[in-house]
Amino acid sequence: MNKKFSLSLLLVATVLLSSCQKDNNVPQSDYSIESDSSFELISQHPNGWIKEGRFHNYHLGEDVPRNEFEYYENGYIKSAKVYSSYPQQHLYMEVSRSEDNKPLWSKYYTAEGDLWFETEYQNGLPSVKKVYNEKGTAVHSYTSGELTSVAFTTTDNSGISTTLYDRTSGTKKITIVQNGKTVLEAEYDDHENFGDGMLTSNRVPLANPFAETEGFFLETRSSFFTNPIWENNADPIQFMPPYRNYYEFPIPAGAEFVVKFATEFAVTSEVYQSIIEQYPVTEDEVLVLSYQYTEGRGRYLPPFEERRALDKAMEENPSLFELKYGNEYIEKIHYGKNIFLIGALRNMPTDENAAKEIKVIAQKRMNGLINGEDRVSTEEFEILDKVWFEVKFFSTLKMHRNGMVLTSSQDYDAAVEEVMDAESSVIQLEYTPFDHMITD
Repeated sequence: MNKKFSLSLLLVATVLLSSCQKDNNVPQSDYSIESDSSFELISQHPNGWIKEGRFHNYHLGEDVPRNEFEYYENGYIKSAKVYSSYPQQHLYMEVSRSEDNKPLWSKYYTAEGDLWFETEYQNGLPSVKKVYNEKGTAVHSYTSGELTSVAFTTTDNSGISTTLYDRTSGTKKITIVQNGKTVLEAEYDDHENFGDGMLTSNRVPLANPFAETEGFFLETRSSFFTNPIWENNADPIQFMPPYRNYYEFPIPAGAEFVVKFATEFAVTSEVYQSIIEQYPVTEDEVLVLSYQYTEGRGRYLPPFEERRALDKAMEENPSLFELKYGNEYIEKIHYGKNIFLIGALRNMPTDENAAKEIKVIAQKRMNGLINGEDRVSTEEFEILDKVWFEVKFFSTLKMHRNGMVLTSSQDYDAAVEEVMDAESSVIQLEYTPFDHMITD
């Protein structure tokens, strides 16, 4: 009996010893964060996460920055500077945020280094947005995040346009002054309609010169859904079409690989601006998912005689015409719903194998938040906790404009239900130049 017991103990000891030897031979993952050829770790928080860091455009030189950033200890962005090498190396985006991830301010710059537009926030909502251009300055004012007025002054102070929104009555009043004289005063529905003019350089909503604006509508009822896929950056432009699509596409053909974000769309697309300012820097790929539903679209073609008369007025006094109506007008309106999800990782380990391990777990976790089948083990959760990982839900609904953090599949289901239960809304306005009226 004792002999059998002793043999059993010996066998157990041998198995344990063998197991320990095997474990010792398995290389342990290294989750530490260090500088490498493209990333410079400037400082760290006491918990080992990144405090300040910088990525280099290594193909342009070690001292040429791609982005510079600072994290709070909880992993949220404190500040970031993002650079572009097109058409030359320059700072083009700068953001500042609070420790609870509310935006404080943001600035965007031209390739020449001039300030292009800036946004000030209060309690996480836009307060004032100023757009600068050689034509003049436009000041967009907000109350509790809702646009209440747009005031544009030309560079030589000869022209002033003011748009005042009355959300209670559902109207907007447009007043145009040139050389101290009121040249146009009109009131419209505050919902944008076919023919509404826009000064695209400064994003100034202006008057509608057309007498009748009945468009032709076509019901489409088409949808497109993507599963979570890895992307190199958090740019949602291909997954969530911009609210305003001007005639001139903002990114030159072939330049996409050097321009990180299509910042043209940040001026007048609050959802787009919210996403790129929360995720201006990605240390690795991000997981993105989108759902697009187009219920219908409408197109507007003014009568030829009216277009010819307006074209003549534009030729006779182009500066006055632009001051009153801008340079482009709404030609097409798309209705539907958009959903965009992003799963982002921060404080990623330098070791490639450890990073891959974390990305596999992150994708499993995001899939679980969507389909309710959470297959992440306790050990895997412990590994995922070594980095910052967040899944956020965005949509065209106001309640999702700044995103909603998903912590369970119930969160996801509830957010989707809110979108599906809501009425379809305008998801994109397409513009065409006034000087194309006769050729259209």
